[in-house]
Amino acid sequence: WGLDDRLFSIGDDVVQSALGEVGFLPLLVLAAKICPPGIEGALFAALMSIFNLGGIVSTEAGALLTDMFHVSETDFSNLAPLIIVCAASSLFPLLFLGWVRGAEDEKAMLD
Repeated sequence: WGLDDRLFSIGDDVVQSALGEVGFLPLLVLAAKICPPGIEGALFAALMSIFNLGGIVSTEAGALLTDMFHVSETDFSNLAPLIIVCAASSLFPLLFLGWVRGAEDEKAMLD
């Protein structure tokens, strides 16, 4: 389309960061609902620390998977399986949704 690669990569990073923050809002709303009064700041700090640690771990895991699949700047032969594994791994947190419901139910019983 004639778009400079550097502009595309910077634009992609900006859009991905902004949408990631919007996607984080439901977690913050849920945390505010189940948070005991008086520790909101500590809970927010803990959530942000976990969120940032997750970003670091995901970057390193992506680099490790890229190396394991032998995908490089000159060899894209295993790119499709790498994309499938990365996409499937993004579904992993869905296994823990039951914990969220349990926390909401427990909070409702305490109130």
